[in-house]
Amino acid sequence: MFRHGLKTSLRSLAISLILVLAAIAIPQAQGRTTSTSLPPSHLTSTTTASAGYLLAGADGSVYGFGTQTYGSTYSDGITGLSGSHPLNAPIVGMAATSNGGGYWMVGKDGGVFNFGNATNYGSTYTYGITGLSGSHPLNAPIVGMAATPNGKGYWLVSADGGVFNFGNARFYGSTYTYGITGLSGSHPLNAPIVGIVPTANGQGYWLIAADGGVFDFGNAGFYGSTYTYGITGLSGSHPLNAPIVGMAATSNGGGYWMVAADGGVFDFGNAGFYGSTYSDGLTGLSGSHPLNKPVVGMTVTPGGHGYWLVAADGGVFNFGSAPFLNSLGSQKIPAPIVAMVMVPQIHGYDVSNWNCQDLPNSPQGLMFVETNGYPFSFDYAPPNSPSCGVPSGGISQGLMAALQIAGNATQPFVYLGDNPSPSNANPAVTDFVPSGCANNSTDVGLAAVGTSLPGWNSTTCQYDEPTATGTFANTPVTTQGCQLYVDAGHSCAAPGANFNFGWQQAIFAYDTATLNANAANLPSIVRNTWWLDIESGGSWTGNGAHNYDAILGSIAALESLGVANVGFYSTNYQWSQITAGAPNGAALPSGSPLWVPDPGASPASVCSGTAGYSYAPFGGGTIRYVQYGTTSQFGGAVDEDASC
Repeated sequence: MFRHGLKTSLRSLAISLILVLAAIAIPQAQGRTTSTSLPPSHLTSTTTASAGYLLAGADGSVYGFGTQTYGSTYSDGITGLSGSHPLNAPIVGMAATSNGGGYWMVGKDGGVFNFGNATNYGSTYTYGITGLSGSHPLNAPIVGMAATPNGKGYWLVSADGGVFNFGNARFYGSTYTYGITGLSGSHPLNAPIVGIVPTANGQGYWLIAADGGVFDFGNAGFYGSTYTYGITGLSGSHPLNAPIVGMAATSNGGGYWMVAADGGVFDFGNAGFYGSTYSDGLTGLSGSHPLNKPVVGMTVTPGGHGYWLVAADGGVFNFGSAPFLNSLGSQKIPAPIVAMVMVPQIHGYDVSNWNCQDLPNSPQGLMFVETNGYPFSFDYAPPNSPSCGVPSGGISQGLMAALQIAGNATQPFVYLGDNPSPSNANPAVTDFVPSGCANNSTDVGLAAVGTSLPGWNSTTCQYDEPTATGTFANTPVTTQGCQLYVDAGHSCAAPGANFNFGWQQAIFAYDTATLNANAANLPSIVRNTWWLDIESGGSWTGNGAHNYDAILGSIAALESLGVANVGFYSTNYQWSQITAGAPNGAALPSGSPLWVPDPGASPASVCSGTAGYSYAPFGGGTIRYVQYGTTSQFGGAVDEDASC
């Protein structure tokens, strides 16, 4: 893993300006570069993250580091920048809700997309504007967005300095308020606007231009611009090495930073300078050690003592207290990264069949919910079927109740095992065999499951929907689970019993979740991150290679159904024991998120990978969440969790 950056935009400039700036007591802006691979010791961080970051691609892709994602434009059936149902215009900006439970993206045409607990309050089309063309087009394309502090509104800004407000976001002015006439006319902007940043209480905002010009509105204070340093914008006697592309403000609004496309960083007011890509020895957009791709944005840590920069290829640069949580720098991505936002550490809970009547009593931005635990997961069944507690009209204190609490922030999980013996042919285990089947003497008899789940075979008394299309042969080997299975010397077109068993477990859980999600009017949650719960209590065989095959079958099944992100709950010790002897060291798909319990020390030690062997990252994945304790505030023991 390595970070990428830009060029040395200000380092050479800084030297020539020292005497002049010292004479007038103006703090010096500094620059840094980023672009090629750096030593791993420089890139990994032992600092425990109190926040993560999201990256947005021009095609509507979303990538999360140290936090979860809630979907992308692909989740809405859009096919990126091309294909059968493409975006009307590329994505250009992103904003997150204050509790990290959702986010918005905005397109160049002013279209707004919302995910998780982010509410859609409108778009430029709401004003009767017809995008970039048509009868009433925008004067200039949208270039960015920002959310209000409580997440109940947002602003969009266009390249000509026009500001559009939605929800509880108030309008405090635009460049036109200053008598500027946009990008042309009698008094045009010197350079296009590239972004908008709100003040801490949302009662003002700054607009920033590509030449480093700053426009302040409402209670936003003016603390300087690149012109303050004697720089003459994009041309003139002393121009910027590269245009400004992003801005971030300090937590109390007493200062701000700007970043240029070459990785140079400028600090104003009480914003501290913690470095730039030039600090990493990069030389900007050219020179001996240039960035791979230009920097496109920045975001700041919650305390304001550090910041991240991101390049168009997804390379991430961290400075000050901002931890490096990985990047896309070494990966091939379908479209350039265009925006980056900080997401605060998220706290929440995980619930399963052990928590039938002990669920949180308020909306949650983070909740892991089991989808294959009896009787927790069968609330959608008719009133006469068993359920958690006393059902009321078929709805109990189980899965349905959990979905209504967590809403679109739900992250489903599957309690996994591998025991494909005849007595356990049903991946839901014998407890789910309907009444009338041969081996129902020890089960509860869920006749309703047989009529609700599309894969149930009432003749054979087992859940036998092998794939979404009916045959493994149609499963794309391009799914990561199948590819690992092939790497282990097998074929997804002719899977073994263990792979098949794992596949059916995941399909069963997915179908159960879908039934409940549709009934709760939350159909999109089945596309959220799914987790496979892999622990010693599961029905594992004594053969690690067979257990590994079952895990790969579950991964492949979820991926075949369109789940973009599959994560894993376990410890390094349990993973090693359960998959011992598996081919290729029981590897997980590249970049897999991990959810690891806290051994009793502190979540920080687990997040940083310093909690010891048993709780170290496993399978090549990255720890994203920690299960760090329990609470009895809801009537029973409910597990607590936090993002890293």
